Amino acid sequence: MNPEPTNRRLSVQDLTVVLTVSLISLLGLSFLFSVPLGGTLTLAALMASILIAYGFSDDKTPSERGSGTSPFKAEQDYLAAQANMADNITDAVAIIDQRERVIYANPAAQKLLQITNLGRPLSTYIREPTVRAVVQDALKGDKTDAVIYHVENPTDSYIRVTASPFTPDVFDPPRPMALLFFYDVTEYNLVDSQRADFLANASHELKTPVASLLGYIETLQGHAKDDPEAREKFLGIMQSQAERMQRLINDLLSLRRIEQVEHIAPNETADLHLAAKAAIEAEEIYADKRRIKMKLKSKKKCLVVGHQDELIQLALNLLDNALKISADGTRITLSIDYTEKWTPGQAFTGSSFSGLASTRRIVPVSTPERPHYIMTIRDQGPGFSREHIPRIGERFYRIAGDLSSQDKGTGLGLAIVKHITRRHRGGLLIQSARGEGTEFTVILPSAPQ
Repeated sequence: MNPEPTNRRLSVQDLTVVLTVSLISLLGLSFLFSVPLGGTLTLAALMASILIAYGFSDDKTPSERGSGTSPFKAEQDYLAAQANMADNITDAVAIIDQRERVIYANPAAQKLLQITNLGRPLSTYIREPTVRAVVQDALKGDKTDAVIYHVENPTDSYIRVTASPFTPDVFDPPRPMALLFFYDVTEYNLVDSQRADFLANASHELKTPVASLLGYIETLQGHAKDDPEAREKFLGIMQSQAERMQRLINDLLSLRRIEQVEHIAPNETADLHLAAKAAIEAEEIYADKRRIKMKLKSKKKCLVVGHQDELIQLALNLLDNALKISADGTRITLSIDYTEKWTPGQAFTGSSFSGLASTRRIVPVSTPERPHYIMTIRDQGPGFSREHIPRIGERFYRIAGDLSSQDKGTGLGLAIVKHITRRHRGGLLIQSARGEGTEFTVILPSAPQ
């Protein structure tokens, strides 16, 4: 008959042996699973944090363990120091117990997964089945492959997860656990996909103007080469097609630049008032030519967390879009307001549109419950049909196709606006009604006062 198990107390010397053996084992795992050396050192520290989380079996009461005279106090302080080292590791690391609960997460992992309380199931934070599968394999002691999962909010991100099994030998009975490392590989994934999208989009959109140019060149080299009137007409058309290609290439490059850094929120301070003013000044000549009045309603300084040049581009694209769809002799109003705490319920409140207006949150605000600046651009154009609203912001979707305007853009302006808004962790709304016009609203986080 086996004797009853007895509680045991780990001394500092015992703990040193355990951690030393664990570190040697983990160094081996680092080569097997391609975990960086910095991550391997993190494992050793996290082993200590697990022991703190679960506690050690000894014959002392909790109050005695916390007293300065208990031998456990020295062990506790030593382990706390090790856990503190793990907390300062920049890689995101978490430990999962046999019930698939998150029992430890360093600050980087807490921020990445938005963990507020330890002890909850991993599925609370990651619903990707492939991640759970590798965690279950690691808990069984099996070797696992890295997996990548997709996060949509607050912006598109791709996270690579590696899971390593280990069973601390200080527990009786043994408790299988899994160690997870998280790496943000968004930039690498986006570069590959955007390169393919860029080539496909560019080749498709440039096909028509290039074919047109070749056709006119062939005509000028043929029967129209001695016809001054035809030559003048065709050269004008060729110039128009070349300018269209230039605008298209510039917009494609701008969109690609924004998408490459979209997952990195800016940390600078920008003035939304100056961005709106710069956009109006850039469009004045075109607006005057069509007798369109532009009015800015804003206080002199509207500081937001953002990139100044990108906000100018955002305001310019929205204003340019409003001018293209507006009839001659109408008015465009651009206003900037401040709210102490933005809430989703504020969207479309106080609207001057009729009940027939169509609305859509193109980009939901990702950081509500904090101060924001709200910029709206309202035109007096014909408005858009309801079926077009869901597609606004798509690449190459020319919303002017629903209108009588012949001054159509590249179809990339509003896509650029959408991605700039997402990079700034803001919101983008649209409200439109046939015969009443269209209003775009951009909500951006205010800079600290």
